[in-house]
Amino acid sequence: MEQFRRVVEVNVSGKTFRSKDLYIEFDVPFDDDASPNESVIRIYNLTQDTISRIKRNDVLTINAGYEGDVGLLLSGRVSYVSTRKDGPDKVTTIYVLDSSDLSGIKLEKRAYAAGVTGQAILKDLVPLLKVPVAAFRLPKNKVYAKGYTVTGSIIDHIEEVAKDCGAACYMNRGKLHIRPLTDGDDARFVLRNDTGLVGSPDRFEEADGTKGYHVECLLQHRITTASIIDIESKFVRGRFRVRRGQHICNMDTFLTTAEVIESGR
Repeated sequence: MEQFRRVVEVNVSGKTFRSKDLYIEFDVPFDDDASPNESVIRIYNLTQDTISRIKRNDVLTINAGYEGDVGLLLSGRVSYVSTRKDGPDKVTTIYVLDSSDLSGIKLEKRAYAAGVTGQAILKDLVPLLKVPVAAFRLPKNKVYAKGYTVTGSIIDHIEEVAKDCGAACYMNRGKLHIRPLTDGDDARFVLRNDTGLVGSPDRFEEADGTKGYHVECLLQHRITTASIIDIESKFVRGRFRVRRGQHICNMDTFLTTAEVIESGR
């Protein structure tokens, strides 16, 4: 019965499309790097007038979950809209970036004097992106003894300086995060069989020593980049940080998949 209580709401261009009225599908990826993620939303049998109102750069949000437990999955801007016939249906596909393409924001040259710190550089560069900042914390404040020069893409330099200071730099739900990989937001959520866990977590270990699990669950809006969640399964128990994943909704699937690593907290 859980599958019949799905709720999906897509808000764009002053309109709200609900799954109780229209058939809606989506693929919403999330990860911890600064490159914008592209989500794909498909809505069936919209009127031509409604389709014509959806424009590039319009803000689009998706709220989804189950009755009584619905939350934000995506906040981004429309990058492209297309419509095609699929048998008797008309399918409108909306492509959405979770941030603008920050790689196009550039400086010809900006030089910082010897002894400048990473924090000072970032506090100067970040406002140039003109995006909301959700988190800014550096575990260390590197000193550039010979100074530092910025040319070209600003976000590339922000990522580089953040990394030098032990932090990750990524966009999520339209906001910039600069903070340690071990930092996250406590989702106050325990993932287990009775809260939606599907199957058993699948362990992985990478060449750099990073260890974690691939997990799958019924669609869960609390899970996104840097969510801190608890997992309780037959073979895995502990607290983990979400690194990347995807929310998926179609006729057969209403799932969240994620990679989680030990949170260190």
